[in-house]
Amino acid sequence: MSSDLGRAMPIERPDPLALLEQQEAQRLPWLLPLRHSRMAENPFAFFRGAAVVMASDLARQPHSGLMVQLCGDAHLLNFGFYGSPERQLLFDINDFDETHPGPFEWDLQRLAASMVLAARSLGLSEKQQSRVARRTVCAYGKAMAEFAAMSLMLMWSAQLPMKDLIDQRPSANLRSYLAKVTAAAQSHDSRQAVRKLCEPDASGTLRFRHQPPLIWRLDQLDEIWLGGLDWHTWMQESYQTYLADMSPNMQHLLSEFVCTDTAIKVVGVGSVGTHCPILLFRGKHPDDMLVLQGKGAELSVLAQYVDLPVPEHQGQRVVQGQRLLQRASDIFLGWYTNPKGQHLYVRQFHDWKASVDVGKIDADGLRDYGILCGWTLAHAHARSGDRRAIAAHIDEPEVFARGVLEQALELAELAEQDHALLLRGIASGRISST
Repeated sequence: MSSDLGRAMPIERPDPLALLEQQEAQRLPWLLPLRHSRMAENPFAFFRGAAVVMASDLARQPHSGLMVQLCGDAHLLNFGFYGSPERQLLFDINDFDETHPGPFEWDLQRLAASMVLAARSLGLSEKQQSRVARRTVCAYGKAMAEFAAMSLMLMWSAQLPMKDLIDQRPSANLRSYLAKVTAAAQSHDSRQAVRKLCEPDASGTLRFRHQPPLIWRLDQLDEIWLGGLDWHTWMQESYQTYLADMSPNMQHLLSEFVCTDTAIKVVGVGSVGTHCPILLFRGKHPDDMLVLQGKGAELSVLAQYVDLPVPEHQGQRVVQGQRLLQRASDIFLGWYTNPKGQHLYVRQFHDWKASVDVGKIDADGLRDYGILCGWTLAHAHARSGDRRAIAAHIDEPEVFARGVLEQALELAELAEQDHALLLRGIASGRISST
């Protein structure tokens, strides 16, 4: 790594469990055993939760110096479906907690490594594992060449229409599965979330169910975790800082709603233990229900390895990165600081969101899904970086893919070794687990 792009990394690989422990220092301690148990399920689950470990591994490798806005955690389950503001179903990257400027290869290597681990979780042969990862990287290279040849405005708005996304998949397995997923996605909205998460209290008012540790109502939380404030004051102060950075039209829209309850909800794998509140809003009409999700925004795991400017507010970093990389973003996307000074960002909790369950697709389906993810990642990088320079660097996608495959296989092996180390850490008592 050249000196103007980041700090030189030591040759010796850091202890992966120590990296996880450092990351968890400011997280909610009663949720960490759950995080560890989810990561312990298999190597792919460990890989999902260990972006901080892979960032350290990637930083020790040479790279092109071609900078883009990275997703920062581009494993295959961080791609999926969501609704656009115009209520069209889109496929794109859908997680940006680690977004940060950096060399384009880092996202691509994490995506390729996730394809290898997903293929192994399906019991695919080494040849099939390699084919899946190569096709993913090849799709990225070919798409980047196409974007490099386009005008800026045509490239910026390029998308795969949903019908084509489904119908043009050669794999009958993936085609059938995507049809089911996209049909189900459009039922994932705030009303469905309320039915799933809420119940009436003694007065008939809807409240979030208190289901610790997965859902913890703020009125049941010790005030020591709320800076000594009652939950109403905590929520109102937080909400006002969120509103302050929203556009006037969104402030007007939100003024029609009243926040009636809030809770902390466990989400994902890598995010477990961060402050992730959910907020219930009611409007005047019985159907006017809105569930927003806040997510704690820490420094990106890439920040210490790339010396490039980002916003000081970590929620703002996430929001700006998401808006740059996605073709269309959630209208409720925003950031705020809670009364304890912690940075968070906000999005709709259910917004037609859906992702692919790797266990429901076969080898051909995984290959074609990788192609779709490769195209999508290339489009995000083309929007944020020098698409022509990246395309020229790749040159021959097939040859480039073979080089990335070697790195992806090495990263997958490290994830399996680290997973085994986690299991030993749990067995010895060093690492807590449920």
